[in-house]
Amino acid sequence: MYDYLVDYLNAITPYLSAELVSLNTIARIKKISKTLKPTWGAFLECPLSEDNSTVHFSIHALDNAIKLPSKMRSECIWQRIQQLCMDCNCSQSRLSQEISSIFLDFELSQKNAEIPIPSIFFNLKEGDLQCLNGDIKTFCTWLIKKVVEPLNNRTISAYLQRNLELSLTALPAGAQILELGIMQPSPLDSIQLSISSMSPLAISEYLTRIGWRGSIVEIEKLALFLNEIVDTIVLKIELGITVAPQVSLQCFIYQNLYKDGYWQPLFDFLIENKLCTPKKYAALLNWTGLSYEKYSPIPWPTNLKMISDFLGNRASSILVREVSHIEITYTEKKLDAKAHLWFSPDWD
Repeated sequence: MYDYLVDYLNAITPYLSAELVSLNTIARIKKISKTLKPTWGAFLECPLSEDNSTVHFSIHALDNAIKLPSKMRSECIWQRIQQLCMDCNCSQSRLSQEISSIFLDFELSQKNAEIPIPSIFFNLKEGDLQCLNGDIKTFCTWLIKKVVEPLNNRTISAYLQRNLELSLTALPAGAQILELGIMQPSPLDSIQLSISSMSPLAISEYLTRIGWRGSIVEIEKLALFLNEIVDTIVLKIELGITVAPQVSLQCFIYQNLYKDGYWQPLFDFLIENKLCTPKKYAALLNWTGLSYEKYSPIPWPTNLKMISDFLGNRASSILVREVSHIEITYTEKKLDAKAHLWFSPDWD
């Protein structure tokens, strides 16, 4: 008997409003989840404006987690993704020395396949880059030649490697790379970086140093405002032949969404600027909470029930449902907002 991630989805979807994720997209996510083993957590990225045509589903990848249909297993790209996951779990590989975890990010839009090719996101073990196995130039060469090019099965533009080196070298003291993403499938070579521990002024200075061509004044003004109402801001940029025009400020608040109004100033800003509809805000409030094994009207994941049975009266499984963060994207004086929902097993 096999356990699959879809069992977790079935337990939490009663709290996932169609305002955030359409019923058709939920069905597609469940189809993907039927190919994946249970994981310690997953994300759903949902637009907060009226349009919810594109949703992202992101899961922590294990070395043996992908149980694809035979037709898909024969596709070279899936074989390469599987090999990458296995290499990350091999203690002797450089990938396992540099990377702490891999996430597969599925973009679900009306234009792509039922089970699309995912982008790959890495969490670096040493986000401050001080303990890389070699200098930044050597690290970038290794990443492009040994990870990105084999995954994409093609030579990557020298411009991308140069921009990656520049973006890492230009980081201010104390800044950390939280995540590095290889964006696919795409005919254009691109890498995303998520960078934490920078003040609003450091963000604007950094974007100037790496040659971002957007309005430094506007992004600094936005970062200064958000810095007053959230706990942490993480900058997300995308690199290709140049630095992409869109940059994102990911806003983290370390309190529950429904607790004591901590999130209210942020959502007041989003709603006033038509970046979030009131219905979607209400849907986020409904999402946040805990699903208990002992009270669930939905059949509970078998693997969690087995652990609860083993623990006896000491603990019972729950599924945590949270709003991880809100991402505000700036592109040529236009703002857009998305909510990143998180769910994971825990014990009560």
